[in-house]
Amino acid sequence: MSENTTNLSDDTLNNANEGVDKAIDKVSDKTNEVVNKTKDAFDSAKDKASELADDASEKLNEFTDTAKETYSDAKEKASEFANEAGEKLDELTDVAKEKASHLAEEAKETYTETKAKAKEFADEANEKIGEFAGDAKEKASKFADAAEDKLEDLAEDAKETYTEAKEKTKGFFQKLFGKK
Repeated sequence: MSENTTNLSDDTLNNANEGVDKAIDKVSDKTNEVVNKTKDAFDSAKDKASELADDASEKLNEFTDTAKETYSDAKEKASEFANEAGEKLDELTDVAKEKASHLAEEAKETYTETKAKAKEFADEANEKIGEFAGDAKEKASKFADAAEDKLEDLAEDAKETYTEAKEKTKGFFQKLFGKK
């Protein structure tokens, strides 16, 4: 009879240990999942911001090249007509400067707008990542608290079962061998 009681106590403790191991595995899996999702969201936001910055730089270079070409073309045309009409030269040069200035201003505005959009996107992504991480942390904390409560209940149940088995065994032996 004593051996059966010991086996029952060992089984109860083994079941409690298995429950603890399963709970730890679940918490670890959920934590890893949250970390991976957060990392993926951050990487995606970083890639998108980098892509927007590259696009803005490319557009700025295109506008700059166009402005240079326009200015260069206008200056060349003005040189051809320089001998015939000095006033025409001044007029074309002024037009070219105005066009170049206008294109440069457009390029600057486009770059500024793109940069602002990229920053806004990055800020929104960071905010969403922060919210996601906060929610994940809160859920993980709630899960950990629930797991801790469950583990405490399992431990308490195991202790009660062990105590009951011990008392029953003690009572059995006292009846069998007499009270001491």
